[in-house]
Amino acid sequence: MLDQFLPFFQGFIRDVVDVKADGNCGYRSIAALSCMGEDSWPLVCNELIKELGRWSHEYMNLFGGIKRFEQLKLSLLVDGFSKVCF
Repeated sequence: MLDQFLPFFQGFIRDVVDVKADGNCGYRSIAALSCMGEDSWPLVCNELIKELGRWSHEYMNLFGGIKRFEQLKLSLLVDGFSKVCF
């Protein structure tokens, strides 16, 4: 799968994982490469939600306001795993 990347980038890539393509493949990849197993992808979303909560003002500025910030936060919620402590 490494050959799918431009030769310039290949030297910067240490590992490639083939994860289930279900719309959560980015989160699955992070979980798999963090040695949590790809099915632990909800934990990645949970950590991202906590990160947004800790640095909410900075992210609101980065994303251009509270509306986009809230949209992003809602996109990270996982059914049955949405109880996050800020």
